[in-house]
Amino acid sequence: MRKQITGLVGIILLFLLLMQGSALGAAGFSGKQGEDSIQKGVDYLHRMQNPDGGFCAQKGGASSKALTSWVVMALAAAGEDPAGSAWTPAGKGPLDFLNASAQPLEETCDYARLLLAYTAAGKGSSPEAQELAQTLLSFQQPEGQFWQPDQGETGMINAHMWSQLALASLGEDIPQGEKAKSWLLGQQNEDGGFGWLEGMESDADDTAVAVQILLLLGEGPESASVQQALTFLKGFQQENGGFSAGEWMGKEANAASDAWVAQAILAAGENPLEEKWAVGEKNLVTHLLSLQTQDGSFNWKEGVSSSPVTTTAYAIMALAGKPFPVNLSHGDQNSGTTGSEGLFTDLSPGYWAYNSIELLVNAGVLGGYPDGTFGPEKPVTRAEFTKFLVSGLGLESQKSEAAARFQDVPAGHWARQFVSVALDQGFITGRSETSFDLNGKITGAELAAMLVRALPEEKRVDVGTGPYWYSGYVETAKKEGLLAPDFQENTGATRAQCAFSISQLIGLEAEK
Repeated sequence: MRKQITGLVGIILLFLLLMQGSALGAAGFSGKQGEDSIQKGVDYLHRMQNPDGGFCAQKGGASSKALTSWVVMALAAAGEDPAGSAWTPAGKGPLDFLNASAQPLEETCDYARLLLAYTAAGKGSSPEAQELAQTLLSFQQPEGQFWQPDQGETGMINAHMWSQLALASLGEDIPQGEKAKSWLLGQQNEDGGFGWLEGMESDADDTAVAVQILLLLGEGPESASVQQALTFLKGFQQENGGFSAGEWMGKEANAASDAWVAQAILAAGENPLEEKWAVGEKNLVTHLLSLQTQDGSFNWKEGVSSSPVTTTAYAIMALAGKPFPVNLSHGDQNSGTTGSEGLFTDLSPGYWAYNSIELLVNAGVLGGYPDGTFGPEKPVTRAEFTKFLVSGLGLESQKSEAAARFQDVPAGHWARQFVSVALDQGFITGRSETSFDLNGKITGAELAAMLVRALPEEKRVDVGTGPYWYSGYVETAKKEGLLAPDFQENTGATRAQCAFSISQLIGLEAEK
């Protein structure tokens, strides 16, 4: 059988997810159990709040600006109002403490974390937030990097990343954004990961943050840098479904790494619960939930409590499906919605391909961009369309090395498995015997040929010929209703056109 059982299951799931629509709720991908866990975590944080409005590591201890900043972000991610009356038990709330605290800010990350707290609470236009933003901007170096040389931060990747996350939370472009992105891309190690300092070995935590900032800086979810980073992260998943940070933090999975990785996966438009991110029946969510204690806090590792307030804040943000910065929509990649008006800010429900895009986004086949857009008119590469097609038909779990025949599809490339499956299924051929051309734009003719080759066998028997190699494919694809109204054979296919075609193909598969 050309079509595997997993493919049929995938099709069924697509339609179930379409019916489910945006009803995933505030907890996003983590469902009812995630909602309950978030509420228990919020209740724990309530009990840890001091009369001055701040939060401390141990009940009764002195409030910390750093801890309070993390908590403010977590509360906002959970749908709480950190500036509201519920969080002013003694007349003062978290923002009152942050405004009044005399604790000094030294490291660049201290400034960034505090600004992220203000923007999470909806106070990005406040004088305090604006002053923080100007200070961070003053740290930018001539080549785009953010750090304080006089603090010994030269080459510090995490200072560079967190500064940009904080400034991005204001909804404005990063100055010298291309230089800033180029420098960060230059710090990606050969294994696909990032370290906290230039030249340091990769770790999962910093790599997860790097994925989020690269997406905010304009790298697409399918870009080589993002996919290589995600592949690196997958290598840190343990048998219990959780993630470890790296050798320097021990090989055991921990709640912080679970949270960071979840945010990276969501920012990239993927779902941490899908098979790709599972080990058997376990995944990072099941592991993270297993670390929650009776009082609502989260252990750092199994049986190990370490900075439970901070760890709980991390867990809440992840379970709520909120990548950094939490005040941005990030396209709500986990559920495919950005609000009540539609899926994405650049798509209205009346858009011609809206239903097709909704189907594939809800099924996890397509994703949006971190700024809340979908980019319906953006061109699609051959690698991207191959992934869309293979994922849409539920074939991504098949194993193959067929792509090894192409010199330009190296081992470890994010698309290699998708290309291999598509080759085995007969969906696609290379541009030559030795070249696939991963980044080449897929033409309408190539799209039509792939769609027809993926049709049920009985619908492929009448493919005719014509003046061009693709004439029969285009005629058959049109007859089966697979082509968009504005289809053109010799121009690049857009994301909207591809979404329409694949959703139509899924409909034909479901009729079998």
